[in-house]
Amino acid sequence: MLRVAVPLWLALACAVWNGFFDILVTRGEKQYLLGQARHEAGLGPPVSMDAIMTETIHDAVVKATIWALVVLAAGLVGSVVVARAARREAAPGGTA
Repeated sequence: MLRVAVPLWLALACAVWNGFFDILVTRGEKQYLLGQARHEAGLGPPVSMDAIMTETIHDAVVKATIWALVVLAAGLVGSVVVARAARREAAPGGTA
């Protein structure tokens, strides 16, 4: 069972990482575009895409990694608990 569960949880953690990273980088892009529009309208200071995206990408990597690790850890711990319980029930004299 763990041979199947571990790769599936790894795949899900990768999907979670990619999803969070994409959402957070898209937010950074929108932040830049809003800042640039405000500047062009004379309502704000000039903005630097490099500065905004450098910070955005760093934050996105950190937050996406945290969420992916949470999902992976929860899945692996749950899988191990279920596998141990199934092994105990299958053992002679196990509770059924």
